This record gives sequence, structure tokens and C-alpha cells, in this order.
Amino acid sequence: MTSAPPATFASRRPPTGIHGHTAGNATSLTTTLEAPPGVPPSRGSVLILTGRDETVASFEGLRLRLALDGYTTTVSEEPGTSVSTLAEARIPGAPFVLLGSDIGGLRALTLAGSPALRPDGVVLLGLPLLQRPLTADGGVRNSEDAAGASGVGGAYAPVYPVPRALPDLPILLVHGVDDQVSPLPLTQMIIRTAPRARLTMVPGQHDVITGPGYRTVAASTLVFLESLQHDPPLG
Repeated sequence: MTSAPPATFASRRPPTGIHGHTAGNATSLTTTLEAPPGVPPSRGSVLILTGRDETVASFEGLRLRLALDGYTTTVSEEPGTSVSTLAEARIPGAPFVLLGSDIGGLRALTLAGSPALRPDGVVLLGLPLLQRPLTADGGVRNSEDAAGASGVGGAYAPVYPVPRALPDLPILLVHGVDDQVSPLPLTQMIIRTAPRARLTMVPGQHDVITGPGYRTVAASTLVFLESLQHDPPLG
């Protein structure tokens, strides 16, 4: 296992690249970004679970913004990563949150019930409530294309079931108002039976993390994390 030194920030303006710790191997890679010098560390940790056609770079802006407020983020791109490895992202005594984008949100909801993780909250970006494969631009493939699609970037991952209800946890859902993959009304319906869930609507389609509402995504996530500071962490 190799490690790099913690990220350093010369000013409040974040650098272009992400630097931090890398752990794991070819089948379970995680990258961790810590708070910069001068920021109180260990305010909380966020485990990011990527979706289709997303990489660590997709979350660079969000991670840097959270780091400036003292939150450590760890990214898991590989669905096969063990729960015990993912649990290492937790900082003892501080809030621990799962953040899933696209089918990473379905993965987050599945993992939220694991006794080994016990997250204090969940953030769901563009939660897909319909089994629709994506096009390269975040749209919906037609039926002929969908029939031949495969892999994380194409076919829907059947190992993560679409939820009928949300767990009894603090949950933030961020959804594009013009999402064609999972239309907004579906998300509005599922939160009706989840009193601890809140919904933030942003401009754009399914890819909210890099779409026109990406600043709102970061701001809403930060406000959500701050709200958990008043509750005792589960882990």
C-alpha cells in the first residue's frame, strides 16, 4: 500500500488537482482528501460512492469545498469494495455520511443498513428510481441501445434494488428539475413517507454533480453536514 502526503492549500482558492491518500488495490481503490492546514480537522467524514460514467475527478469541486470546512472525503469507485474497507473512512466521534450519485445512491441505501457502517446520514444525488441506462451526455438510451448496453457505464446495475421507501435516517436528496433518467415527481413521491428526508431541486438534468446546479449541490451538502453536528454520531 502506498500513501501520499495530505493535501495542502496555499489559499482559500482550491488548487486544480486533488491530492491526498490513496489506499487499496486495482479492485478496491479509495482516495481520501483531508482538511487543509488551519482548518479544524475531523469535523466529519463523507464516503462518496460514484455512479455510472463518474470518476474521482467528477467530485473534485465538491470535495475541495467540503475540505475547506474540515470534512474528510473518501471516494469508492469500485462496487466490489468490502464493507470493512469502506468502514475505514469513518472518523471516530464525528458524523459519518454516505454520499451516492446515480446508482451510487442505490449502493448507499443498500450499505446504510450495514451494522459495520451505521452512517449518521445519507446524501443522494440524482437517485435513479427507474431502470434506465444512460447516454454519454446523461440522457436516456433508446430501447435498442439499452438492449445492448452493459457495464457500469451502460446497463443498470441490478445488484442495487430501487427502494420502495427510504430508511429512517437524515437524508438529503438533490435532484435535477429536468432529469430524464429519473423524473423529479418520482423523487417527490418517495420522500412523502420519509419525514427525515429533505429534497433540494437544482437546474439541469441527471448529472447534478457537474451540471449547472453544481454550486447548489455543494452548498446543500455542506448545510446538511452541519445539521448533523448537533446530533451524537452513531459510530
